[in-house]
Amino acid sequence: MKQLLSFGLLFVILMSSCTRTWNQSNKDAFKEACMDDAKTWINDPSKARTYCDCVMIKLIDKYPNVNDALDNIELLSRDPEIQTCRIPILK
Repeated sequence: MKQLLSFGLLFVILMSSCTRTWNQSNKDAFKEACMDDAKTWINDPSKARTYCDCVMIKLIDKYPNVNDALDNIELLSRDPEIQTCRIPILK
């Protein structure tokens, strides 16, 4: 949970634009912040990438508007659907 929250906070800093939809720049910024954080608790870069891809897909599905994702960033660390991305990684 702490991991999701910390890369989420980085994501907020990186995403201070006024965009509404997830453009490639938004996705790239999120992925970079997620990967930086995931590498601190996942030793395998491939698993970190898998985790971040999963989180990004679930995040975009849940919040098609990037501003909504930013408004709810605190809830993401407790979101059961997003936390399912950790299950295959921690096995």
